[in-house]
Amino acid sequence: MNSVDSITRVDRKAEFETQGYTICRNFFSKEEVAELYEVLRQTPDDGDGTLSKTNMKFHSNTFYDSPYLQAFISQKKIVDFIKEFIGSNIWVRWDQAVEKRAGGEEFPWHQDNGYSSTKEVYYQFWVAITDMTQENGGLWIQPGSHKHGVLPHEMIDAHLVCDTKISEPVFIEAKPGDVVLFSSMTLHRTLPNISNASRWAYVIEYMSLDYYDPFIEPPYFIAARNGEPAPTFTRFDRGWWSPKNQIKYSIPVIKSFIRKSKFREPLKKLVGMLQK
Repeated sequence: MNSVDSITRVDRKAEFETQGYTICRNFFSKEEVAELYEVLRQTPDDGDGTLSKTNMKFHSNTFYDSPYLQAFISQKKIVDFIKEFIGSNIWVRWDQAVEKRAGGEEFPWHQDNGYSSTKEVYYQFWVAITDMTQENGGLWIQPGSHKHGVLPHEMIDAHLVCDTKISEPVFIEAKPGDVVLFSSMTLHRTLPNISNASRWAYVIEYMSLDYYDPFIEPPYFIAARNGEPAPTFTRFDRGWWSPKNQIKYSIPVIKSFIRKSKFREPLKKLVGMLQK
C-alpha cells in the first residue's frame, strides 16, 4: 500500500478535517479488486425498492452472510488506515455494493446522515471497483460541507435532497482499487451514467464503538478493538450501553415507533406533551 505512505498520516488527517474527505490511490491491487467484485456481483440486490428504479442497483448488508466480506471489511490494512480517523474501536454500521448501470440517473446532493437519521458522524470507505469517471456517473463532493452538521433534506421523487448552495464542488476520478474516505456529513452526489457500461463501487460505513445507531438492528459487527482486527458479531457494546446515547435517541426512537404504529395520533400527542 505504497500510496498510504506517500502522504503522511498527519497530512492526511488534516486534509480530512479540512475538506471532509481524503483519497488513497492504489489502496487495493487489481487482483484484490477483481476477487472482491466476483463476490459482490453474486450477492442479492435490494430488489426494485425506491432507490433501485432508475438503473441503479444496491446490494445492502452483504457482509452479514459472507465470511469473505467479514474478513475483508475487518482486514488489518483497512483497520490501520481508518483508526487514524475513527479511533481504535470500530464497528460496521452498513455496507453496500452499488451498480450504476448505463442510463442510471442522478443521485442528488445529500449527506448520508440525512438518510440514516443518525446524529453521530460515521465514515464512508468508498472502494472503486471499476473506473469512476464523469461520464459513468462518478462521485462529486462539496469540500468542507461536513463542518455544518446535519443539514435539512427534502424528499424529491425517490431521493432525500439537500437544497443548499453548492460552490466549487470537486469531482473524484478514481481507478479500480482507489479508496475515498469521507464523512457521513459531507455533501456528495453522483450524476447520470451517460456511458455504455456499469460503474461499480463498494461502500463500507464505519463508526466508533463509542456510538451506536438505534435504527440498525443487532447483531452488530465489530471490525476492530484496541486498534487490531477483531471480526465478531455482538448484540450489545459500549455505545449501546451508554446512558448518554440512550437519552439522546429516546425521542427519535419513540417517534419512529409512532410512525409505524396504528395508534399514531394519540401517541404523537403524548410525546408532544412530554417534550413541553
